[in-house]
Amino acid sequence: MPHSETTQAIETVFRMERARLVAGLARMLRDTDRAEELAQDALVAALREWPKTGVPERPGAWLMAIAKRRAIDGIRHERMRTEKHAEIGRDLEATEQDPAEAIEAALDDDIGDELLGLIFTACHPILSR
Repeated sequence: MPHSETTQAIETVFRMERARLVAGLARMLRDTDRAEELAQDALVAALREWPKTGVPERPGAWLMAIAKRRAIDGIRHERMRTEKHAEIGRDLEATEQDPAEAIEAALDDDIGDELLGLIFTACHPILSR
């Protein structure tokens, strides 16, 4: 099938299947805006793939499968981001201490090597060259 015929076929299939696609995705996600975005993503995927491979036997099912996979990937990504943010928050709470105490602890901390301490002191940015 020539490229322009494939593009026309994609447009026709998408017009016919769009409502069913968005309704199924909205039912699954409970978010019509996200369902619309996923339907558009499936259209883009079809525009990229179908000229190479041809129009599938069941194009509506193909579009739904692509959109569902992307929805599942998005849900996983969101869950992972939420878990990571919670983990970072717990880490910050665990290591958080009073700034004055942190400064005092740093002043009292023995470097352990006088030569290293001298190098750090001599390289301080406040000192002139």
